[in-house]
Amino acid sequence: MAQSGWSPYGGKSYLTFEAIEAWCRQAAAAMPEWISLEVVGQTAAGRPLLLLTVGAAGPERNNRPAFWLDGGTHAIEWTGVMTPIYTLSRWLSGLAAGDKALTAWFSTHTAHVMPCISPDGFAASMAGGPFVRSTLRPPPSGTVRTGLDPVDVDGDGVIRWMRWRHPAGPFVCDEEAPGFMRPRLLDDDPDAAWFVCDEGLFLEWDGHRWTTAPRGFGLDLNRNFPSHWAPFSMFAMDGGAYPLSAPESRAVVDAFAARPLIGAGLTLHTYTGALLMPPYRLDTALSTGDIELMQQLGRDVVRDTGYRALPIVPDFTYDPKQSIVGVWADTMGATFGVPGFTLEQWNPLAECGLELDRPVDFLVRPDPAHVRKVLVHFGARPGVFTPWRAFEHPQIGAVEVGGFDYLRTIRNPPDELLPTECQRGFQVIERLRRALPRARVEVQMTPLGDDWTQVEAIIENLGYLPTSGLRAGERLVGTPPVSLTLEVDAGLQRAEPAGRALDHLDGWGGGERSAVQHAAYPTLSSRSHRTFATWRVRGTGHARLIWHAGRAGRGQVDLTIDRAAAVVGGLSGRG
Repeated sequence: MAQSGWSPYGGKSYLTFEAIEAWCRQAAAAMPEWISLEVVGQTAAGRPLLLLTVGAAGPERNNRPAFWLDGGTHAIEWTGVMTPIYTLSRWLSGLAAGDKALTAWFSTHTAHVMPCISPDGFAASMAGGPFVRSTLRPPPSGTVRTGLDPVDVDGDGVIRWMRWRHPAGPFVCDEEAPGFMRPRLLDDDPDAAWFVCDEGLFLEWDGHRWTTAPRGFGLDLNRNFPSHWAPFSMFAMDGGAYPLSAPESRAVVDAFAARPLIGAGLTLHTYTGALLMPPYRLDTALSTGDIELMQQLGRDVVRDTGYRALPIVPDFTYDPKQSIVGVWADTMGATFGVPGFTLEQWNPLAECGLELDRPVDFLVRPDPAHVRKVLVHFGARPGVFTPWRAFEHPQIGAVEVGGFDYLRTIRNPPDELLPTECQRGFQVIERLRRALPRARVEVQMTPLGDDWTQVEAIIENLGYLPTSGLRAGERLVGTPPVSLTLEVDAGLQRAEPAGRALDHLDGWGGGERSAVQHAAYPTLSSRSHRTFATWRVRGTGHARLIWHAGRAGRGQVDLTIDRAAAVVGGLSGRG
């Protein structure tokens, strides 16, 4: 169903950033009663950082528990950009059609969606440029880059692979996979050896040495966030000069911090086919209880999706001696006290019939047989493998150019598989948004005699997560408190102070220890999901109960106090 200029997106093709921006603006213009668009920052190239907010319009939108979703931290992980657009499309189509469950949820909750955190790098990679991890941050002024720089040498508009024969080469042709290369072995003939690299030119070349140049755009934005930031270098990439040194990461954190009712977050990447969970490092700031809660939730949200749930330590570390630093999902938890997950969409290994205990080993400790299987499987698809052809390189002479479309096979699914991957990601998103804390407030008024009335306010959390998000959130200044305040009009006399500071409330997901859900050893949590406050008020008139339920929302209940007992209620959030 098209809505005044925008059309639902079903994931049938990868969109350019220009198309994404147009789609977002059209959606916000078509359905202002449900979605708004804000530009929260700008890239170095002037592209907008778009944040869409979905929820029933009106002054209460910012008082509701909220969910955060983003993609595109890494520029070439296109699936993680398409899935937020797919998700927005599903939500808006359902709301436009009057879906009762969606209408109820988005009338009492909010979702904040940033489809593309690194639009400059995303746009460059979509246009066929060289590998870009995140942004187009140039090297520091005065940097001299020497070595091979990936560029389109033969002028066909695509940067492919390049190879040339030499007895010192580390590759040979793969006898079992014609057209592809394999690592050279001791028994291989030196005359059959090749050098293989990206198609490109040598910068500041001395005419003799064949080396790789430092990356032209080396910032890994997912190492530039505050949590445990430290100088970082891996795979010729770095984490920036200091935390939030990039305008994109700063805009993300500022936008997140400005929305304190966010109770859970998900950031989308590729290509492991797994939900990544804490701990992110051995010296994590999160308690055992918080880690157990997030791991329990993570296993729940990936049920029947084909995704696995993997703790970063020990299952997703590139180097056990080097802790991961500056990660966005870790920042959600350690800096903001909000459970934040990374969903690595698309599993090219599983698509090829491979299942590794540690998928990261495909990158850092590759088995040649596994690599061959992946290349052969995808190489059989039309248009994926370009046969090698001779080319006269302007610097080194006779070479061959050809190779494999890595971005639409290994890093992202082929176009025809993209809808399925978007739908799988959508399943995870749908479950995780329903884990938010959810407050219910009830007020009971009881006559006491002599013109006095007892006002009792009960606030409870009906959601999965605690009102603090994580227990770690209770120690953080930015976490909204839990409190009840009774304001009375002139003519009413209140015997007790107006405001009451209260403890945060557990959710049914387990709170401090997930073991409370052990079916063989059922027990109650050490902390309740419910709390209350009472006041004595003399006279008749109007009063207001102002409630804050941490990340479960905030609101007001208007009261009329008279000589008759009454019960009124206010509800924020629905499951």
